[in-house]
Amino acid sequence: MTDASLLGDAAWLPHRYDEMGDTFRFLHLPREAQRAVTFLTEEHLTGTDKATPVAAGSIDRKALATGPIHFVFHSAYCCSTLVARMFDAPGHAMGLKEPVVLNDIVGWRRRGAEPQRIAAVLDTALALLARPMEGDKAVVVKPSNIVNSLAPAMMGLRPDARAILLYAPIDDFLSSIAVKGLWGRRWVRQALLGQVQDGVVAQQLSGEELFELTDLQVAGLGWLSHHGIYARLLERFGADRIKLCDSRTLLADPEATVRASFSHFGLELGEGEAATIATGPAFTQNSKDRSDYSREDREEQIAATRAANADEIAKVAEWVRAVAQSAGIDIAPGASLLA
Repeated sequence: MTDASLLGDAAWLPHRYDEMGDTFRFLHLPREAQRAVTFLTEEHLTGTDKATPVAAGSIDRKALATGPIHFVFHSAYCCSTLVARMFDAPGHAMGLKEPVVLNDIVGWRRRGAEPQRIAAVLDTALALLARPMEGDKAVVVKPSNIVNSLAPAMMGLRPDARAILLYAPIDDFLSSIAVKGLWGRRWVRQALLGQVQDGVVAQQLSGEELFELTDLQVAGLGWLSHHGIYARLLERFGADRIKLCDSRTLLADPEATVRASFSHFGLELGEGEAATIATGPAFTQNSKDRSDYSREDREEQIAATRAANADEIAKVAEWVRAVAQSAGIDIAPGASLLA
């Protein structure tokens, strides 16, 4: 296959960026293949060692059949994968679930890459991701939450793009971390370390002060740091382009969520389509293992975890609210998707 035919087919996903060789590595992943996996990551994909390289310098952006691209940024454990699956709507859009190529650019940036080079590679990556599947009108990308530090640059590079910013209420988020046990508590520490490297931590603390935080305090500070990014996005780009939604509101009325989300991205649904999507697998199957799932299931799981860790969760949630007030960050912002 020639580079031109590969670049002309959106089923060839730009999976990785190799900074040493300045190449993008592509995997052939049609809609059905993407639909079958939880995330577009090494853990969930096969054949990643056989990805096809294309030199970044050989890619003519003007020759790419790119369309509108929009984003679902999130702070983790807030139904973001559900939303990405919701946008798997042939004839309208395809939802890309955490393409690793954006993570590669974040890592490259953390290793000290020059801002101009980052901007150029990010611009090309977005153009490649924006190639619509056959018959679709747009692409919706749900990046990993480590990409949130690049969100302002991504929105700046794509002035027509819009974004939905997802989050779970702080008590629910802390409950989700607590139920993950040791793995979840280790993950939040790794995530906060990345935010320190990116310079986006909501409250500047010394190394000693960070070391003294409990696991759930680390989780709460990371959650709040995402809200700091959200506040800056909203201030810079405005409520026409930026909408926020929390997981509880999102699940309360699935059909309203579908209508509002597609409308925000300029995608017009036909009669009955919103109801079909709202009763489809995105809302009725667990995004991870595809077992039957519902809003009530999520509520029961969160409630059980909160009950088992009630004292710690309540104290840390109150601490997060105090830090938010001190940092001037609104944890119940406006610009609601479902206002």
